Amino acid sequence: MKKVFFVFFILLLTVSCSDDDYSSYHYELLPIEEAIVPDEFVHGQIYFITVKYILPDECYVYNDVLYEYDFDARNIAVISTVIDDDNCEILDREEELTIRVEALQVEPYIFRFWQGDDENGDPIYLEIVVPVV
Repeated sequence: MKKVFFVFFILLLTVSCSDDDYSSYHYELLPIEEAIVPDEFVHGQIYFITVKYILPDECYVYNDVLYEYDFDARNIAVISTVIDDDNCEILDREEELTIRVEALQVEPYIFRFWQGDDENGDPIYLEIVVPVV
């Protein structure tokens, strides 16, 4: 009887841990529609940048922010997790998030907000330069 229970338990555990319809997903960058940035930074102060982006449908879920140093520039993009499902309701809902930035350099900050790729696959950026005083 113990062996039967053990086999049944293992079978139940295996079935309950199997993949479901939402286990298949991938990551995509979402274009930044708008960025709200201070006119200037004061060295040593903390600032907040707000970015706005569009969630195309309910299968897109905010995941993280890509904040990449590129010499003097900061490349910023929104990373989303996309659930691979054909039955996703269209949202086209604007979302926003806030990024904390501490002004630690004395040179101007060059923020490049990713807005997609052109026909050649090269990135398109909204570029905003913020002087440090």
